[in-house]
Amino acid sequence: MELFKFQKNIAEVIYLFLIFFLCYTASNKLFKIDSFKTNLIKTTLFSKEFADVFSILIIILEIVLVLVLFFFKIKGLLLCSVTMLIFTLYISFLRFKGLYEVCGCGGVLNGLEYKYHFLINVGLVLGALFSFFTFNAFDNEK
Repeated sequence: MELFKFQKNIAEVIYLFLIFFLCYTASNKLFKIDSFKTNLIKTTLFSKEFADVFSILIIILEIVLVLVLFFFKIKGLLLCSVTMLIFTLYISFLRFKGLYEVCGCGGVLNGLEYKYHFLINVGLVLGALFSFFTFNAFDNEK
């Protein structure tokens, strides 16, 4: 039982970190939206018009994800892991096509090389899944 309590505490720290991380990246993208749009356009996957819309949608998605995490922890963790997996597949696709230059997420991640961006994303996916399964198991024991 002590091990499970430790595991639950780790899951809680990861959960809170995910909320902080998503708030940080969403706010950074919002405050530096022109830079975010430019990074999307640089990939050549997006026209200027589509980048305008898509950049807003990504910011909204991250804010909604924070709200879902905050109000519906377990569902939010599952949604977070799926979202981060999609982001990871996106940057991997860019890398495969030779379109990945540096991370355009903003903040401290901005300018990150692919390998570090990939490792961070995989860590976030695994962390979200770890927390999801931990909290789901805890709720099922009640």
